[in-house]
Amino acid sequence: MTTIADQNLEWIQTLYQSSLNRVLHSGVKENILLSQYGDFNQSKIDSTLKLVEAAVLESGDKRQTMKRFNALLVEVLQNISLHSASDKTGHQHAFIVISRSSVEYRLISGNLVLVEDIPGLEQRFEQLNGMDKNSLRKLYIETLCNDEFSFKGGAGLGLLTLAKRADQKLRYEFHTLDGTYGYFQMEVNMGIE
Repeated sequence: MTTIADQNLEWIQTLYQSSLNRVLHSGVKENILLSQYGDFNQSKIDSTLKLVEAAVLESGDKRQTMKRFNALLVEVLQNISLHSASDKTGHQHAFIVISRSSVEYRLISGNLVLVEDIPGLEQRFEQLNGMDKNSLRKLYIETLCNDEFSFKGGAGLGLLTLAKRADQKLRYEFHTLDGTYGYFQMEVNMGIE
């Protein structure tokens, strides 16, 4: 593994800033609840979940809404923590941006991936986005029952769970940084009840 070249690191930071600007200048009154850039270890994940839980409840939303959104957030943070690539120095160069409008929560994330993993991930997203809610539920149950867990502990349930719980199709982009690394960005939306 190599470190991320200065030009690519600058590009990743620009992508993060661009995500923030997109939320701030979306034309819809939208508030940023939390924004973080860097590495996501278990300690940071735990504190992020607590902060977001408090922010959702402080915004006046029901506890049920907070639980639904935190379930999405857990999946995104676990995706970053367990599946993002790290450079030679162990840095993930990941980010999350969480915002709330009057009608929905938006969760934007980004993290390093290995270039060799991009085709399989793109295929998985296309598959999930091509399914309706009933098909997603059925696939979820089948996946739970198949007992085929990867070395990282999952059976492909993370993205499936996100697709099943999100109110819109998952939005995603992959960018190739160099021969080793790519960058993955995803947006998940959840309506407010």
